[in-house]
Amino acid sequence: MVFVPRQVLPKTGIILVLNGTSSAGKTSIARELQWVHTEPFHHLQLNAFRDMEPPGHWDNWKQQPAETMALKLAALNRAMHAALAQYARHGQNVIFDTVLSTADSMHYLLEDLSDLHVLLLAVHCNVEVLAAREKTRGDRPLGLAASQVGQVHTDKAYDLEVDTSATSVNECAMQIAAWLSQSPVVDAFAQLRATHASPVPKPCT
Repeated sequence: MVFVPRQVLPKTGIILVLNGTSSAGKTSIARELQWVHTEPFHHLQLNAFRDMEPPGHWDNWKQQPAETMALKLAALNRAMHAALAQYARHGQNVIFDTVLSTADSMHYLLEDLSDLHVLLLAVHCNVEVLAAREKTRGDRPLGLAASQVGQVHTDKAYDLEVDTSATSVNECAMQIAAWLSQSPVVDAFAQLRATHASPVPKPCT
């Protein structure tokens, strides 16, 4: 193995963001895309980072000080984005499967990945199908996905959108792979950066 200085890193990889509610099919699409696309992709997911949190990390969150919750959310988002950025800066393609359900999460994404090649994809699914999936899988609180529907795609722009309500995971992955193979010109990330004002910083005490 040869040590790789930061000064000689290759062309950056792409970051493919799959945004959708819980149980929309993001993880399944990401895993299928790793098999059907000709280019290799790493798969980084919100749930993997959540699984590393200490027990009770978000318990009674409404009773916790706002500053504490802000720091926890910022740490989670920026840790994920730092991992994404380093993979991409070392020439690796990455699929990021996440739930952008708050304005702050969107701001962190736009700020942290501003100098990288980011493609934004929406993963849609109707509420009835989401509820059925939650009941079947049994590892998500019932109603979680429905609570996210009104937020996760609000004020977003996308380069491509898929819907898993009646389309299989394989078909969605094939659609994305075919789209990527055309080297599409994308502008959703730049568009959102231009229209989203940065929040006014507040000191944490």
